[in-house]
Amino acid sequence: MKPARVTAYRHLTPRDLDPPSSPQVFFEPADTEIGAWVAQDLIDAGGCAVLDLGSGSGAAAAAMARAGADRVHGIDSGEHTVDWAREHYASSDNGGRVTFSRGDFTALSSAELLATAPAPLGRPLVVTSNPPYVPLSPEVDALRRSVGGGTDGLKLIPAVIAHGRALGDGLGITIGSYSSPRKAVGMLAAAGFAVHAVTLCPLPFGDFTRDHPDQVLLLEERDEAVIWRSGPWSPAYFIVGLACRRTTAEDGILPGHTAAGRRADPYTSRLTGDGLMELLRTAARSRTTRLEALDESAVPHWTGPLRVVDLPQSAVRRHW
Repeated sequence: MKPARVTAYRHLTPRDLDPPSSPQVFFEPADTEIGAWVAQDLIDAGGCAVLDLGSGSGAAAAAMARAGADRVHGIDSGEHTVDWAREHYASSDNGGRVTFSRGDFTALSSAELLATAPAPLGRPLVVTSNPPYVPLSPEVDALRRSVGGGTDGLKLIPAVIAHGRALGDGLGITIGSYSSPRKAVGMLAAAGFAVHAVTLCPLPFGDFTRDHPDQVLLLEERDEAVIWRSGPWSPAYFIVGLACRRTTAEDGILPGHTAAGRRADPYTSRLTGDGLMELLRTAARSRTTRLEALDESAVPHWTGPLRVVDLPQSAVRRHW
């Protein structure tokens, strides 16, 4: 399947592209935009609720409401972050559709997470997260809380998947192409989720990652990461948005498939960890931010929806 192309911000408004005044509010517009695309891929046409774990500035949560979610509740552990989100995105003019609470989703139970919402979220419920995902050594990881993803870039993913399994009808996560993608897909599959749609967005390394590349390079050497070296920036990576649906609990058959394994739904196919790695390697052969190699090469390992988001570079990228 040829990828769909998006060449401008569709979910973030001009207001969302202005950096927050507080230096302790995460600001990475491309990541936020991809998180909203992932949620859109999971939002039911008849409406749904979204629980956004690590909701940051709140811009993604507001975008999810504009994309069709009936309710969006964000939870984040940062005091400044939650204050900003409440002030700018939980205003009365949205009818209470977007709310925020302070809490650590890695420490709270799934029931406790739901209890942080001021009103029941209802069903169907989609769980989303754009967690910190930069692979860093332990001594460096603690220096940038908003980007440090542990040695594999996935340190918060187990908690996200656990809450998704307990609560969600769909699960949306955002990682980096250097954040052990094969391992991430394996973790999702083990929890009963299958990838439904993939979104890719090329992005140069942030300053902190560029200054502390050791763990990223180690993962690349071990064939656990994909770094883009043939494009206009070097080094660079791909933001990887994975919109996931549950497989049936009884027999492992994907929704939209028959018992014989034939696809009844053209928008559902099984993506393996190796398949995602090959998809990323194909994208990394591109010379332009449109990731044209995905057009020139057959991608038999993924026949589901594939989106390439080619965005103007933000002059400000703020991590804390």
